[in-house]
Amino acid sequence: MKKSIILAAVAALVLAGCTKNETYVVNTEKDAVSFGAYSGRAVTKAGPTDDINLKALAEHGFGVFATYSATDDFSEATNDFMYNQQVTSADEGATWTYSPVKYWPNPTNGQAADAQKVSFFAYAPYADPEATGAVNDYGVTGFEIDGATKHNIVNYTFAANKPNVDLMWGYKTKTGDPATYTVNLNLTRTTDNVKFIFQHLLSKLGGSQEGAITDPANPAYVANGLMVKASPISDPTAEYGNVTLGDFGGAKGTKITISDIKVESAPDTATDPSVKDIDNNDVTYATGAQTGKLDLYTGKFTLDSPTPQAIKFSQELSADAAAVAADENLSEIADFLKEVPGVTDFNAVKKGVTKQAVNVYKDESNPIILIPGTKPVVDITVTYVVRTYDEKLPKGFSEVSQKVFGRLKFPEIEKNKKYNILMILGLNSVEFKATVEDWTSETPTWTDANGNGVVDPGEMSGTEEIWLPNNL
Repeated sequence: MKKSIILAAVAALVLAGCTKNETYVVNTEKDAVSFGAYSGRAVTKAGPTDDINLKALAEHGFGVFATYSATDDFSEATNDFMYNQQVTSADEGATWTYSPVKYWPNPTNGQAADAQKVSFFAYAPYADPEATGAVNDYGVTGFEIDGATKHNIVNYTFAANKPNVDLMWGYKTKTGDPATYTVNLNLTRTTDNVKFIFQHLLSKLGGSQEGAITDPANPAYVANGLMVKASPISDPTAEYGNVTLGDFGGAKGTKITISDIKVESAPDTATDPSVKDIDNNDVTYATGAQTGKLDLYTGKFTLDSPTPQAIKFSQELSADAAAVAADENLSEIADFLKEVPGVTDFNAVKKGVTKQAVNVYKDESNPIILIPGTKPVVDITVTYVVRTYDEKLPKGFSEVSQKVFGRLKFPEIEKNKKYNILMILGLNSVEFKATVEDWTSETPTWTDANGNGVVDPGEMSGTEEIWLPNNL
């Protein structure tokens, strides 16, 4: 049976209204330097190790470097006006504040009015690796000025086997295709705010987004991130969803509940010679710290290693709420999908997996950060229980526990994109699909021809489909 990775920006479901996140600061003092920020994505939970959106940006802040160059244009970073200045918001982006407040230079010695210039550069989320006692062994680990370009540099380190920190770059405007970015260069005294638009420089796998309500009964529900659906197939050559068998989630049908889901990087080729990436190359992982640099002038993020190497990752979701509470590395499965051991009444079994693709997270979960330029191989293990109503049986239903494994191979990861995984649990098969969802605010054209709420092959305009070998 074929599996596909659909390279498409599946943003039609989740981007509605995201451009309303732009905020402006009302200046109470004419000459005070003030800030505004915009983030093109939204998430349910805000956190420094998670998706950074406007709400998270407001809470954790962004860092600003600023150089005063008198009446000359910017030529090199001196950071003599601001150095890693934290800017935050107490009202989720309505107003932005910082301290101490800085004021625009005034014209002096007969200069033309407002001729003195300040240039501003920003990154997010804010970090203070230079604070006394700070331990920053991953995420933003330090700052420097490049000796050749004289640009501000943000040093970043990837963590292995733990949620990585998002990294965003603040620019002023974007035009054209391919895009040309401008930054806040050579600004003179103004009553307007200095506005930054923040762009993700890395990519992520899974995690949910704003609107990804984990309740399919809610009309506002949007499934994205790490998803699951039931699609029974009797003909192994048929495409997903073409054959209907039984009633999934019904009072007298079949119920599939999930005990555990594990998403992790595949072993490297040296450990398992059968593991190859999508281009049949060996899979290798960084043996030491995987570090990179963000140029705040150009917005380019480059790895210090000349050859991009993947980082190991592992994320596990459990139906056991107590285990999740005791282990910060676990995430909880959505209530309506949870396996509850020892049930004796079929009506007490959760509704479980149905033909509608649903988000597996109970709450927002830390996503897996991926390195642009790498071609990850992802292993997925799902433990679930299938129960079918049968009044002739002692319990009134059959009960079978299953543990299945699948492997997905991704093409080269691109920055600023969100990669989704859809798990398809069937009576005679378990298949996996992966989609990619653009983090930017452009909305592609999607025609849901079969009305199943999932982007299937051929439904997204401009998509490129790469068919993988049958590796389950």
